[in-house]
Amino acid sequence: MPDRGAERLSIVASISPLAGLTLPGRQGLVQVREAPASGRLVLRAGPDSARRLASAMGTALEGRINMAVTVEGCTALRLGPDEWLLLADAEGDPWLAARIAEAGRGVPMAVVDVSHRSAGVLVEGGSVEDVLAAGCPLPLDGTGFPVGRATRTVIGKAEVVLWRQSGDRFRIEVATSFAAYLVAYLGAVIADEAMIRRARLQPGR
Repeated sequence: MPDRGAERLSIVASISPLAGLTLPGRQGLVQVREAPASGRLVLRAGPDSARRLASAMGTALEGRINMAVTVEGCTALRLGPDEWLLLADAEGDPWLAARIAEAGRGVPMAVVDVSHRSAGVLVEGGSVEDVLAAGCPLPLDGTGFPVGRATRTVIGKAEVVLWRQSGDRFRIEVATSFAAYLVAYLGAVIADEAMIRRARLQPGR
């Protein structure tokens, strides 16, 4: 058990970055929801350090770059050769940051709690690829962006981390300062997609 004087991982923010925002959605197309509360850590470590840390944490860190691996309430999104975004769910270990620091003592590594830096947004539904593709330059089909893929990209003008959790559900990690913009942008795209869908269904089209 880490020293009780160590910092606990901040999993639940006092005020959600999405509080007061109307989350858009259209039945039969796509729905935007707030992701479950998560603690967030940025971990930087080389291959040797990562193997040592993974063993101590009980979390996989050796997956492919731009893929996510979930083990016992903690998801490791590998965003680069030596960089991970760790998402710990509300039932996870609140001492995760302290345990990583303890396990990494004496080896080159860095871990920073960024729990309140970002907001988690879920976008799901049958048209989720079309909606996200309106503002994302990456191929989002199941072949180009399979389940488990997680990478930095942009949606509209917002820099995000995009993680495909299932065939019709993506999680977006966005800076709190861009949360309102992202929700408004997705709302506009969903409205346009609904208009296009209605036009396609009109007789004579």
